[in-house]
Amino acid sequence: MLHDIGAQHGVIMHVDEAKADIVPTISSIDLKTYPSSMAAIAKILNHMGASWTFRTDGFDADNVALTAGDREGQHRITLGIVNAAIACGAKTVVMPECGHAFTEMRWEAANAFGRKLPFRILQITELLAEGLSDGRIRVNPAPQNATYHDACQLSRRGGATAAPRAILKSLGVDLHEMEDAGEANWCCGGGGGVALIKRAQPLRDKAFAIKQRQVEATGAEKVFTSCSGCRQTLEHGGKSAGWTKEVASLLELVADNLKD
Repeated sequence: MLHDIGAQHGVIMHVDEAKADIVPTISSIDLKTYPSSMAAIAKILNHMGASWTFRTDGFDADNVALTAGDREGQHRITLGIVNAAIACGAKTVVMPECGHAFTEMRWEAANAFGRKLPFRILQITELLAEGLSDGRIRVNPAPQNATYHDACQLSRRGGATAAPRAILKSLGVDLHEMEDAGEANWCCGGGGGVALIKRAQPLRDKAFAIKQRQVEATGAEKVFTSCSGCRQTLEHGGKSAGWTKEVASLLELVADNLKD
């Protein structure tokens, strides 16, 4: 499947290589709904000249067992990623645009492993900001009027608040912050697994209405985010409310504006 996605997007995919410095992981939402995000990370890592690979023996980053409260299953999935990264000598494991994935690996993986991890855990925006800062990622300006939605797990709980804004600044985006930005940002309406609970629809609608009002108050033409779960929830909320504001991936914005 990964090679098929690469072929569809004209990107070389590295899969199950024996040695690699960077191992990007995958969200099931991206596999199902946003496969272009996997092509985007591959395009960026190839642009960087990085040694990298997807690992089919450890890629399930969003870890549904975590959401379900299945501690045994959660640890099993986590250790699959840890062991796959160790097997190829990875120095960095990159979490995709998924808040739960970042929470699990950044804060709980070492506990499951039983000792300090032998590699770094970075959320994708942290890798992008780092690459833009040190010159490994070179981009063309992409001026536009936009705002940014901070996923609860990434910002308030995870601390990955500054990196997305550094990326937007590097691209020349005219960022219009919402009233409650960063760590105080309102949930998209699907956090904590609520997006999967049918009877929670009224609660999701209320949360989305708050987010919709705050986005509109900025005057922004587009909303960027770095969580595919939030992206999907906002798109569904917009469809239900008849709201046509575009919700887009920050990762894909970078990939689309790489310098040749």
